[in-house]
Amino acid sequence: MSGNNGDNNSDDDTPAMNAFWELVEALGKTRVTILKDGQPTEASIESAVLQRLAASALNGSVQSIRQFNELQRMAAENKQRDINSSVTQWRAIRLAQRERFTNHIKKHGCEPLDFPHPDDIWIDDRTGVRIRGPLDYDDYIAMRHTQRIIDACLWQDALERRMNGLHREDDPPSGGLLLAELLNQTLPRREQLRGGDIVFRMMRREALSKRQLLTKARQAWLDAGYIIKRGATLRSSCYILRILRMIPDAKRICDTDDLDEEEQLLALQAMIRQRMASATE
Repeated sequence: MSGNNGDNNSDDDTPAMNAFWELVEALGKTRVTILKDGQPTEASIESAVLQRLAASALNGSVQSIRQFNELQRMAAENKQRDINSSVTQWRAIRLAQRERFTNHIKKHGCEPLDFPHPDDIWIDDRTGVRIRGPLDYDDYIAMRHTQRIIDACLWQDALERRMNGLHREDDPPSGGLLLAELLNQTLPRREQLRGGDIVFRMMRREALSKRQLLTKARQAWLDAGYIIKRGATLRSSCYILRILRMIPDAKRICDTDDLDEEEQLLALQAMIRQRMASATE
């Protein structure tokens, strides 16, 4: 085939997107059946070709090795180019947000309800940009809800320590304290409770009577949107840890393309039964 299928651009070697390149892109996404580890599986033509090229390179083909290395180099360059562009854009956004927040504080004495918060914009020239905080009002409401759950968990911890007679520093953490610590790590760093903040809350709440703790814990759960029976207790920290350890395995099952939805559900159920059975042995 001869001729130019893309628009000429003297300033850029990358061809402009037109009907031909859209067809190439669509063809690359077409699903085909290939053999992987001796088993038939579905993959895009693009993925299948790359796997064949990688296999040829592993078998020692000099040409395939050169092609594969060149593709890896181009991919790394394209990724870094995208990162550099994103970093430049977000540095300007962060600077503008800092100025906006500074001016609002000077004028009104408080921060504006604007997103993202400049302290939540994390920029790394190597890995790119991460927003560790609310991006819109819905995210902000979800963050405040998480903070109410954390407070309820700390009230629950104080209640259960009183009910179980736990007062020593070497006593095991309750399920409430463990959940509070875990949820606290999901918050933007500027909103997280520091270790001293948690200890101070625990000290103040330990001074309350059991009756007061029962009332406060139930009210905290209501404020977080949960109707909890007065005096109810959470699962133990060991049980909660077992559940949390299942999350990576559950994610791997859900990300498996070889299983349909029903097969994924059966695999999840089997994994949960196996984990819970091994934990009780």
